[in-house]
Amino acid sequence: MLSKLISYEFKATRRIFLPAYGVLLALSILNGIFIALPDSILDRITMPFGVILTIYIFAMFAVCVLTFAYMINRFYKNLLGDEGYLMFTLPARPSQLIWAKCIASTLWMFITAVLCCVSLILLVTPGLISHGHLILDADFTNFWQELSFAIRSIWHNYSFHTITLPILYIIIGIIWTANFCMHIYACLSIGSLATKHRLGFAFLAYLGFGIVWEIIVMLSASLSDLFPANWDLATFSNMTQMYVFCAVMIVYSIIKLVINFVITNYILSKRLNLQ
Repeated sequence: MLSKLISYEFKATRRIFLPAYGVLLALSILNGIFIALPDSILDRITMPFGVILTIYIFAMFAVCVLTFAYMINRFYKNLLGDEGYLMFTLPARPSQLIWAKCIASTLWMFITAVLCCVSLILLVTPGLISHGHLILDADFTNFWQELSFAIRSIWHNYSFHTITLPILYIIIGIIWTANFCMHIYACLSIGSLATKHRLGFAFLAYLGFGIVWEIIVMLSASLSDLFPANWDLATFSNMTQMYVFCAVMIVYSIIKLVINFVITNYILSKRLNLQ
């Protein structure tokens, strides 16, 4: 049932995100074409280029805000608003409804981040190709040779770490994003317990959670003094420290994710208060 719910979420949301992504990529390509034009031509169309570049910047900002706002609005309307009367009649547990929203929102946020990076590449690449000798102060062949040499040097110095560490960072980013979504859901669920000003109470819950977690982090940091000296991270190699950091971040994010899920699932299962 969870897979069906996730599929439904993607079908319901892609009609919003895919056109927005298309507009963003089209604007990045259009601006890239302008950047690739010779300076003599670009000087004559400074105003149109400035307008299109400004629209592109606003479009990227709008796509990011849309992803965040739509994630909040969809959870709130589908599960805590009038639509909740229909959603909770489905043959699915509240936990499945929650995870379907969280997984879909996490993937859309991840896709948005990737698309923003791709759009920036599309924006600058034509200029690098067209004016490579001006930007790189070398011909493009030498640039690729130097890039290949740099990659080989990094692999020689760090070997498989050049693969494992980026993978770990991606995993951390996905878990952190999922926890962020679930944290918003937990705050909205707590706010739904109020009879009035539900979003206001949800915002207060968000602030309260932030204060509590900061206190926990400070207490955890103070407890590190209790460990013996041979557990000091400074005594380990740089790579070991990075792996320990990644492991701590993954465990920490998973703990927060589980706590936020338990809160959300309990309220939607036991204390549901539809608007």
